[in-house]
Amino acid sequence: MKKRAILLLFIILIMGTGVSFIHAKGHKNISQEDLRLRGKTIVIDPGHGGGDRGTKGKKFGTIEKELNLKVAQNIKKELEERTDAKVILTREKDASLLSETKQKEELQARVKVVKEHAADLYISIHHDAFEDTNVKGITTHYGSNKRKDKKLAKIVQEAIFDQNIDSRDRGVHGSDFLVLRENPSPAILIELGFTSNASDEKRMNSEEFQAKSQKGIVDGIINYFKM
Repeated sequence: MKKRAILLLFIILIMGTGVSFIHAKGHKNISQEDLRLRGKTIVIDPGHGGGDRGTKGKKFGTIEKELNLKVAQNIKKELEERTDAKVILTREKDASLLSETKQKEELQARVKVVKEHAADLYISIHHDAFEDTNVKGITTHYGSNKRKDKKLAKIVQEAIFDQNIDSRDRGVHGSDFLVLRENPSPAILIELGFTSNASDEKRMNSEEFQAKSQKGIVDGIINYFKM
């Protein structure tokens, strides 16, 4: 009996060493909750690109298409670090999906990415602008009359502001954007501030804001799959 006990203890120690070695090799430390995303495919769409620059900041000259891509890449990176989800970007560089196209065709091409990968979720990243430079804050849009998408929008918007972000919460809005209306998966479009507002433009370019808002978006995605 004594020999068996010693042998059992030796096996346990060896197994423990092996587990430690695996973690030391850099395997992801994923929580049980985040494992809910295993087998899920998430499409992150950095708005605009190529000849379509999107909005341009009035004070600091922020180019929306460039910031959208940076934010989307960071969201993809954090999602892959924290979960086992498959994350796809609709574009990975400053280019449109189609070489020569009208806006409607370009937007349809982005929805096509969702269909081709049978994605479980679609997040579009944007930065807004308005004639009234006093308008500011973060808005999350969902497809009009899509109840599940509205729930997703609320969860993500709340998760963003759970990060104690110094920005105005403009809430969630049902909208008729093509990428939401024609999307087969739960889909939202997030406007992370207004390039037309000086304080928003400064904020959206800060590393602190980007880190907090991106973490909030990832938290929101994870929370959505907890339902």
